[in-house]
Parts: sequence; structure tokens; C-alpha cells
Amino acid sequence: MVHPGQVQDFCESAEQGEEDSVVFFCVTDEGGWIRYDLETQDGNIDVTESSLRWENDNPEVYYYHEFEAASWDYTDKGYLFFEESRPAGYDGAPGQKAFRVKPLDQTCREAYQTYLASVGYERNNLLITDWTEQDSKELDFYDLYERLCRAKYGEIVPYEAKEGAEYHVPEEEIEEVLQSYFSFDRQTIREHMKYQPESGTFLYRPRGRYDGGSPYGPYPEVTGYKELEDGTVQLTVEAVWEMEMLDCAMKSELVVRPMKDGGFQYVSNRVISREEGMTSFWYKPRLTEEEWNHYYGE
Repeated sequence: MVHPGQVQDFCESAEQGEEDSVVFFCVTDEGGWIRYDLETQDGNIDVTESSLRWENDNPEVYYYHEFEAASWDYTDKGYLFFEESRPAGYDGAPGQKAFRVKPLDQTCREAYQTYLASVGYERNNLLITDWTEQDSKELDFYDLYERLCRAKYGEIVPYEAKEGAEYHVPEEEIEEVLQSYFSFDRQTIREHMKYQPESGTFLYRPRGRYDGGSPYGPYPEVTGYKELEDGTVQLTVEAVWEMEMLDCAMKSELVVRPMKDGGFQYVSNRVISREEGMTSFWYKPRLTEEEWNHYYGE
């Protein structure tokens, strides 16, 4: 957050049960903004949320909503969380919101954009398991192919995610994507995936309803940056989970290798800490062969 002082003062007032108010804005990717008007008294917080967007080059207010925060928290790490109550049986988006008030170091922000923005925690286990270049058996290479294909080409994999679909993907398509971000040789990749040597293809099954996972998992932020003697960079990565109002649901050390051509390779990951049982909520392993046959086999 830019100029966080007023929001920090507001959070201190709320913690002490004093009366106070503050206004801050979140800029959207489309060039609009969301405005938050917060008022506090006796430890409670009232929220007014409004937003502006552009229609035919004209500003237009298209959302206005008021509610009392059912719960809220301002963490030592500098995150403000608050929650809007949802009625029983509600199946829409969660009511929790998270805002980093204390500014994050610019080097860490840039490292996130370079190394993690295109991968994150969604539908892959790069950051939630221990692995190295020598021992990568815990990584799901299919998940990484899907995430990194978008990173490399700016587009999702060119295979429709139909329920129960199977595709035979030419070996070079998958190997080129993975070898752009890892040092793994072809043999390692083929051992980790369903390689079909007679056709020179990989059997690829998109995720479906039975292994889709949750859309409301955390997002990563880089909180530490260290250049190592061998030219690699060690990043401390923490999972901010808005839905659970946690500013560090898990922490890991990810090592990356910057390349002379401007690219990079993922080298290893080591999980330092995690909230028990949390990752099983947002990440679901792909179906095993037995499970796939049970759901989709003839």
C-alpha cells in the first residue's frame, strides 16, 4: 500500500476501541478502482465498498455496498483482513478480503512478478512440496506443463478440458515448455509422465470435476531475497490465504537460477512451515490411473 500511515493509525484505533475512519482505494487492472470507506467504534468496523469503471471513456459507478465486518484482524506482518457475513447455504465467493498495509520490499515485489506470478499455488504443487533437481518425484509435471505453457506462450494449453478427455501430445510440445523453466533432461520428464515411445507422444488428461481443487486458495508473496554464491537466488515465499484470514498459511524457500538470456530455471523448494491440513484444501492431486478408470473408463 502506498502511504499506509492513515490505515495503520485506523487499525490501531480499532484495536483500542476508539472512534476513527479512513478511506483507501484499490486500482483495478482495467484502470478503474474500488473505494473502501471504513469506520470504527467500540472495536467494530463498518465497511462501505464502491467501485468505478470506464464505459465508452466515461467513468461510471457500478457497485455500492455497505456491511458491518463480522470479524477483522490487523496482523503483525501488516495485513488487514475483514469478513462480510454470508448466509447459510451461500455458494458464491467468500466474504473475506485482505489488504497488505505495510509496503513490501520492492526487490521482493519484482521477484514475485518474475518468478511466481504465472505459477502461484493454483492447481500445482511447486511451492507446497520438497523437491530438488536431483529428486523431483513429488512434482506433478502435468500441472507444471499447464501453468508454464501460459507463462511461455501467453495462452492456455491447446487442448479442451472436456470431462474424461484424453489427448496424445507430441513430445516436443511438453518437453519444450518444461525445459524452458527446469534443467530436467528428456529422460526425467518422460519418467514422470505417461510417455508413449511408439508414437513419440505423452498421454495428457486435463483435470475435471473430480480433481479440480478449490478456486479459493492462497496467493504467494516473496518476503525474502538472497543471492547465493553459485549464482542462484533463494526466495522466501509465504502463502497469503484471504479466505482463512491468514497472512502465512505456509512458508517455503524456493531457489531459482537466473539465466544469461533473461530467462530462469526453478532449482528446488523446501517447505519450512505450514498450517496443518491447509494445503489439502486448495490442492488436489490428479486422479490416479485407477481413479480415472473408475470415473471415466468403460
